[in-house]
Amino acid sequence: MTDEARRILRADGTWDVFEEDWRKQCESYGEDFADYASGTFSVLKEIIDEEHEKAAVFAFLSEKSHRSICQVNTKLIPGYDSPVMRVRFMTMCPDLDFGDNPIDDYIHALVHLFAGAMAISDEDPEFQARHVKVHLRSPNDRQFFSVLGAGLNEADEFESVRVAGSWLYITKS
Repeated sequence: MTDEARRILRADGTWDVFEEDWRKQCESYGEDFADYASGTFSVLKEIIDEEHEKAAVFAFLSEKSHRSICQVNTKLIPGYDSPVMRVRFMTMCPDLDFGDNPIDDYIHALVHLFAGAMAISDEDPEFQARHVKVHLRSPNDRQFFSVLGAGLNEADEFESVRVAGSWLYITKS
């Protein structure tokens, strides 16, 4: 596997491959996959079980495994002049949650998820959007994306990048 974003659906077998990977990761730490991120998976289940227009679950893979998963949807929301792609329910893999990994592994997973989400907003006709909102998981994610956002704000590709509350707001040029 190389770094990639993959839509996850039960019907095409991508859920089965994802579940097997995370189940093995959980078991290697003596954890039960059925209990792992059960709140998140209860929300994502409907989207995984049946394909929806303008809503999907994506997993982000690296050479090692499925490193993260999130829900993506695109819709016109108040305060915006065009559809907004929202990235929600970001969940890191059991290995990152339970393992004693270098912080660089977590940072790589965050950057990979972010880059994958931006590619989806640029390239996937169903989710193309000039505006992207990413719901952050923790104060540490907020701190990381605040610094990243400050750098991205200098790039010609972005009109604005800012963090407010638990959200990263991106408007592309």
